[in-house]
Amino acid sequence: MRGKTWGGRLKRRLRKPPNGIEAWLKHNTEPVKDEPRRYVGAYMMRDLPCFLKLYRSRFYLHVLPALLRVSKPHFTFRRAVALASYGVPIPRPMTCVMVREGLLLLNESIDGARDYDALSQEQSSADEVRRMMHCAGGTIAAMHMAGYTHSDCQWRNLLWSGRECYLVDLDSVRRRRFLVRRGRARDVARFVVSAEQARLRPDLLEVFLKAYLEVVRTERETLLARMQPQLEKLRLQQEKQHGITAQPLL
Repeated sequence: MRGKTWGGRLKRRLRKPPNGIEAWLKHNTEPVKDEPRRYVGAYMMRDLPCFLKLYRSRFYLHVLPALLRVSKPHFTFRRAVALASYGVPIPRPMTCVMVREGLLLLNESIDGARDYDALSQEQSSADEVRRMMHCAGGTIAAMHMAGYTHSDCQWRNLLWSGRECYLVDLDSVRRRRFLVRRGRARDVARFVVSAEQARLRPDLLEVFLKAYLEVVRTERETLLARMQPQLEKLRLQQEKQHGITAQPLL
């Protein structure tokens, strides 16, 4: 459906799975996520570490939206291609293929990268965390300057490679034409709430904010005023869902 070169290579491997695509995925990939609507597995493609994501569909209901290019996986793939064209750090989107069970997306994985949430549980040096915060601010700002918002910028959706911060889980990414400032403020607020849960030092959060503000060219006080309603809402959600009352950083 998209990405013909890699799509052709992938289809050749999937040509005659004896028990269906999903069984082939579970046999040939290392499971990362297995939910009712999607399966994600790690896979080596021509010596390149990748992720295969199957968006499950029942009773062939995915066929018409897929042919019309209006299905959710198509939008996810097209947004990823657009973000990559703007230079936003994301895993490279490679192809989108329609299969009997639904739609299958292939994208490059970042070898050795780990998400910020997992890394927050380890004893990283202050210098390493400072680099992580600086790059996170630049990555989120680059996405916003490209005209997009993520809608779920919590730390588990940010990967650190040791040199760069990558955005992942792009299903909720949106091209913003209305309520742009609100969407950007929510992304930053979501990052801040994750930082509070991780008990990040206030001076290290300031590194993130400074890097972000330098790119988007917004005054700190203006951003904080836009974020405040979002911060209060997100903190309340965390308290209700997880019983977590973190110390506010802002």
